[in-house]
Amino acid sequence: MDRAFPVFAMAALCIAGMIVPMRVAAAQSDTAAPSSNFRESPITPGFWQFSNTRHTSSSEIAQGCRDYVTFQFEGGYYFTLSMKKASPQSSAPRLSAGGVYEVGHCTFDRNSQSEHCDVAVTDYNGATNKGFIDIRYSTENGALKMSIKAIITSGPNSGKSESFDRFPVKCPDDVVHELMVPPRQ
Repeated sequence: MDRAFPVFAMAALCIAGMIVPMRVAAAQSDTAAPSSNFRESPITPGFWQFSNTRHTSSSEIAQGCRDYVTFQFEGGYYFTLSMKKASPQSSAPRLSAGGVYEVGHCTFDRNSQSEHCDVAVTDYNGATNKGFIDIRYSTENGALKMSIKAIITSGPNSGKSESFDRFPVKCPDDVVHELMVPPRQ
């Protein structure tokens, strides 16, 4: 079954300024099984955040989702919005201040409990790096864990690779909705 990763992240070719949000805290995924024997990708359609730490604070999760949010679709496609630019009307992040940070498509392999994602990440200077990430899923103290190897195949950082871990968490619908609503005049 297909699955998309940003990351969600993000996303997440994590090389030279292409880091998918790492400051965000993650909680146990509500789709994570107690073991690492997944029948399909544990990253289901919805709004996701991918963190380098495993926490349970709902305020940290909400803040992370306000910085970056990955829109995961059925069939393995996804995109990640960066909401980090300051909005001219308000200090609160809004869709009008956001930009597409990452796009990709992932395919889950049930036998290996892994996922392969083809991704493109655009940095704040407008440079795009393309490549892929390979993800192995497991659980750590009840939380879903992603062990990721990222390889850049084209763009300014071509040839670079890095390995890192992420803990995915679903973004609350109300937080994402707040980001999408135009600011009140």
